[in-house]
Amino acid sequence: MVTLIQAALFVAPLFASKGACQRPTSTTTTIIPWTGTYTTSTTFTPCTGPATVFIETPIGTTTCPPAPTPTRPAPCETYPDCAASGLNIDYYANPVGGFGTGNTPPSFYITEGLSPLDSSLTNVTFFPQDMPPANPSGWTRDTNGGIIVNANNFALVYYGFYRAPTTGVFTICSSSDNENDVFFGRGNAFSCDNGKPSPDAKPLQVSRGGSYVNPINCTDVYLVGGRYYPVRNVMGNFGGPSAFNFTIWEPEVPFEDRKNDFTGNVYPLSCGWLSNARNKNATKA
Repeated sequence: MVTLIQAALFVAPLFASKGACQRPTSTTTTIIPWTGTYTTSTTFTPCTGPATVFIETPIGTTTCPPAPTPTRPAPCETYPDCAASGLNIDYYANPVGGFGTGNTPPSFYITEGLSPLDSSLTNVTFFPQDMPPANPSGWTRDTNGGIIVNANNFALVYYGFYRAPTTGVFTICSSSDNENDVFFGRGNAFSCDNGKPSPDAKPLQVSRGGSYVNPINCTDVYLVGGRYYPVRNVMGNFGGPSAFNFTIWEPEVPFEDRKNDFTGNVYPLSCGWLSNARNKNATKA
């Protein structure tokens, strides 16, 4: 019996030794983001290995750079009795490799003294992407204002006045196959004095597309309600399929409801109070 007791006394310390925790000799630190508003820490002490200190820090919020200040284009004066009969639209020839390639400026029709092949008025600044026929020779397409163009190569210039329906930040957007250059405001779209565009004007925005991929490009402008702002789009297709969309996204309106039909809000160039006498056949833009 004595022998058994001694054996028990000898074994017991072994069990006690295996169950006891050893003090960690080193620590590691792990930083954990959390949704709290202050920094806290928790230490986890294992039986073996280094202790781990968890430091919980508030999740940082991404700070976006301030939005650029919207451009403030200047309006023009118009005749108060002029009807909102739409924008002018002129159709010009555009040779293969011409405007829309990025190598020809949108002023080409001005500097070359081109005459329109056709002219009309339109409230709509959109026509959908088309597909070429099996034989593109003699291929034509409808655009806007009843104008039918050579679908392979053409240029269209839309111009006139846009009456802002309210005051605030508007977003001008466009997309095109192959190119659309937007000019907006006094002096940029055309002169309020004589109605002529400047060949040196820099577009407010440029949109380019092709191969059925036409990215949307948008620019913010601050407009005053009831004022009349000159607008000019120079759209060109240098070969094959084409598409065009110019929209204005008004304040407090969902993006998907932005307009490319401006019925009641766009006026032809002849409505401008030009420095020369009132002329219903004002110089074409």
